[in-house]
Amino acid sequence: MSDTLRILGMASGLDTETMVKQLMKAENMKVDKVKQNRQVIQWQQDLYREIIGDLTTFRSTYFDVLKPETNVLSKNNYSAFDVVSADVPAAGAAVSSIPGSSAAAGVGAATGVYRVEVTNLASAATKVGRPLAENTTKSSTMSSLGLASNTTVNITYNGTTKPVKIETGDTIENVIQKISNATSGNVVAKYSELTRQFTIQTSATGSGNSLNIDSSISALGIYKDSIDMKTTVDTLTKSGSFDISYVDSNGTIATKNISLSAGATINDIVDNINNDTGNMVAASFDPATKTFSLRQKDGKEVRINNVPDFAKSELGLPSYANAGEVKGEDAVLKITPPGSSTAVNVTKSTNNFTLDGISYSLSRANTTTNITVSSNTQKAFDKIKGFIDKYNEIVDKVNKKISEKKQYEYKPLTDEQKKDMEPEDIKKWEERAKEGLLKNDSTLQNMLSAMRSAFFEGVEGAGISLKDLGLNTSSDYTQKGKIVFDMTLGGEQKLKDMLATKGEQVAKLFMQTSTKKPTYSPDLTTAEREARNSDQGIFQRINDILQDNARTTRSNAGKKGFLIEKAGIKGDFSEFNNLLYNQIKDKDKVINELTKKLAGKENRYYSQFAKLEQAMNSLNSQSNWLAQQLGGGA
Repeated sequence: MSDTLRILGMASGLDTETMVKQLMKAENMKVDKVKQNRQVIQWQQDLYREIIGDLTTFRSTYFDVLKPETNVLSKNNYSAFDVVSADVPAAGAAVSSIPGSSAAAGVGAATGVYRVEVTNLASAATKVGRPLAENTTKSSTMSSLGLASNTTVNITYNGTTKPVKIETGDTIENVIQKISNATSGNVVAKYSELTRQFTIQTSATGSGNSLNIDSSISALGIYKDSIDMKTTVDTLTKSGSFDISYVDSNGTIATKNISLSAGATINDIVDNINNDTGNMVAASFDPATKTFSLRQKDGKEVRINNVPDFAKSELGLPSYANAGEVKGEDAVLKITPPGSSTAVNVTKSTNNFTLDGISYSLSRANTTTNITVSSNTQKAFDKIKGFIDKYNEIVDKVNKKISEKKQYEYKPLTDEQKKDMEPEDIKKWEERAKEGLLKNDSTLQNMLSAMRSAFFEGVEGAGISLKDLGLNTSSDYTQKGKIVFDMTLGGEQKLKDMLATKGEQVAKLFMQTSTKKPTYSPDLTTAEREARNSDQGIFQRINDILQDNARTTRSNAGKKGFLIEKAGIKGDFSEFNNLLYNQIKDKDKVINELTKKLAGKENRYYSQFAKLEQAMNSLNSQSNWLAQQLGGGA
């Protein structure tokens, strides 16, 4: 106990060190017993944390929206279909390796070939600036791009106007953020260092979106006069004319009538506009995007009026007075469903939408794609079975922990005992000593009971039960409630058949969201929880139970999950704030107090033996003196 160097037993001949150790043995046993109790608590904490880790991994695998392939609360995972998309090329054209349309088949989809003819993609209301100077980056300042003084620009989107103050010291990145903040993200700005173009557009697509800027931002290449229109033909089908108003070289408003002749090409029209306006209005056409553009020099406004209907549709020419406004476009397509020869006209504000169980994704206009949907129950079956298999692993592991017999004869080894043992023997001993440490644990028993109930209590609105899918609890009592395929109910084939014929109901049984209490909360009352459980799917219930036990967020009462409160987890505040950790700290206090007392007692024993040595030395001295006196008298 003490580090003091002692030389004892010289006079008495006693083995003082051994005698003190023998005297202290009973006292040390008290400390060892507390240390053993502490080790048991530490092992219990480790076992709980291992189970918490299993529950957390299970939940992150099967209940994470960022993992759509395994998320059992995603309706797509109950789809019993395969989908293949392939473009139908025009005569003489090559087949594209990437289809213009793709799709995913969900619950409720019909098998067969869907023909999808896309005329136009949905787009946002967009303004694209002219290319800026070379070497312009997002960190370039407005002053370096030519902004002489601070200015305020009003951005109007979908009828809402917001002012944006642009300062000379702002970088392009600052302006992008200011636009986003001012419009609450409804208008998005971005800058491409590749094309050196600044773009402003609505965050949503569709013809219901509009965008207008009340003044030019020449430093960013944005001019109020910029008019961009999608053309639909290469040559005009009819004749007519329209008016262009612009600011001429004298600074006055000039109006020119631009003739449109049947059979005229886009290049003819571009040349007519440039020539007739004395190049004060710059007309251009981008064949890659089929965009026809009109711009006034020096940021002055261009107005277009008296546009004939055929020019609006063929050239996309607007008739509105304020040339600064642009609008989004809808996706326009036709879908011919399986077994039908009649195409259905479809207009959508987005390129991603779902119809009759088919989730479409459009990527190119002017394409025709055949989407083939075929039945494949194995894929959905494997995902459900994979979940159940992993669930059974956890149930089996927890059941073993709460039912295994405690090995009372195997107590944690003391330091003295370990000195005489081989490492492998120590490992085997401790494995036996850990058995039964969670026997009959009420928290784990309650969790397993709730899980079993989650599977077999009816789900309102599903129309089917677990047994209708060939699933049941194991008849083997040693498996204690594991979910198995029951051959008397049809086994695995029953689930596959139900996926193929009643996929919608299977999805509801497993992942239906409660309409009574749609959101999980640890603070629900018993009645509220019962209401939530009554109409939510089985896997939704399991997710609730996992959160109840391994949740790291706090309830209104400041409590985390039941197991977290008991054992905590590393890297979280609960690591040093949980029931078992507090018990370990209490044991450490007792050990420290006992250790101090033992040190004092040991020192007393050595002090007593030291006094004995002194007495023996004194006695020996007296004996020697007496012997000398007696010897001298003879």
